[in-house]
Amino acid sequence: MEWKPATLEAVKKVIQADLASCDDQQLAVYGQYSVDPHLAPIRRYGKMESVVVLARKGDEVIYWDDIEEGFNLSPAARDGRILEHWCNQDALSLALNSLIDGREGSKRIGPRVPIE
Repeated sequence: MEWKPATLEAVKKVIQADLASCDDQQLAVYGQYSVDPHLAPIRRYGKMESVVVLARKGDEVIYWDDIEEGFNLSPAARDGRILEHWCNQDALSLALNSLIDGREGSKRIGPRVPIE
């Protein structure tokens, strides 16, 4: 089967399904920092591609990675570019926990830079 990029509608369905298993604190944080899901550029393995951003807190965003099929927390530039590519494949609840606890409290699975 050939990979195709996720659509915004498909990602919205994943978000809604994952929100159903979130606790009250996670739901409150999502409500506070969620944004209208939108595409943002990211460099993955040396290529510019897109991921879907669904929450932003300062310079941190939660995005859905359609290749890894999971949520990640990464820094983002003011222009919306995702600055680090991670491969966590987290459920939304875990990504929200990372947003609650801060970047230092989250375990991140690389690569954060392209693999040569």
